[in-house]
Amino acid sequence: MSILFYCNFSNKKQWLNSVKKKFSTNKIFTIKDKPDFLKIEYAIVWNLPDNIMKKLKNVKIIFSLGAGVDHIINLPSYNKTPIVRVKDINMAERMSYHVHSQILTYQLKLYLFQKAQIQKKWLGEQHTKLNRELTIGIIGLGFLGNHVGKYLSNLNYNVIGFKRENKNKESKIKIYTKKNLNKFLNLSDIVVSILPDTEKTKNFINKKFLSLMKKNSFLINIGRGSTLNEQDLLLHLNKNKSFHVSLDVFKIEPLPKKNKFWTHKNVIITPHAAALTDIDSSINHMFKRLKDYKKTGKIKSDVNLIKGY
Repeated sequence: MSILFYCNFSNKKQWLNSVKKKFSTNKIFTIKDKPDFLKIEYAIVWNLPDNIMKKLKNVKIIFSLGAGVDHIINLPSYNKTPIVRVKDINMAERMSYHVHSQILTYQLKLYLFQKAQIQKKWLGEQHTKLNRELTIGIIGLGFLGNHVGKYLSNLNYNVIGFKRENKNKESKIKIYTKKNLNKFLNLSDIVVSILPDTEKTKNFINKKFLSLMKKNSFLINIGRGSTLNEQDLLLHLNKNKSFHVSLDVFKIEPLPKKNKFWTHKNVIITPHAAALTDIDSSINHMFKRLKDYKKTGKIKSDVNLIKGY
């Protein structure tokens, strides 16, 4: 069995070593090996160039080295091959920690103390809300979003969710749909966006969306940079001095030094670091899915191509 491995991560050698160790009975190739692409049966990739995708005529499954799949389905040569994305519980745990850390920074007004320290100013006590007094609205209730929601619910936050359509009637999180977006945003003290990159989510968080949020609320974006209209957000921040945001993803990454988010006093920036992908755990997930496929001859793609995620 022949597998093509490709990614542009800084730690790609670690990934490759883990793949070779777990799939030890298979032939693992990189582009540098100049394999016969027609003999490649499976591909484990991130940001594979389209000129290589075009050559993979006989690939049965494409494994994404992350939760996102836009780097695959947006390639012109992609031909509806089943995709298996990373569903790593360790990634979900780390994302939950990140979200909670940002919530606490806002909830406990730690950002005020950080600014006061720079000015050597003693602020004194500040009134803060209890967990049960805050409503957290989550947009994007997939594998990661659901995990974050459960994590926060267990800490006694009021958690609600937003989806375009609610087909999961068994969810313990109250779901609001497109027709009730206004109500969802009016209720949310904090909005956490974990939206994927699709045609329908581009600039979903825009001027109108922001205007519906509470004036003193907090926005956390850990989904995709494409889902946020950055210019609309800057204008909103400048008009609403009590509105705060935490941004982990951007339209251009790394974030250019001239970008105004860097110096805005109400913006927290993290470098697309909300959820580290656990290498061994992710590779184990792929190995299990491939093992199941070889046993049954069937594979269900993790991606709905109509929805784009």
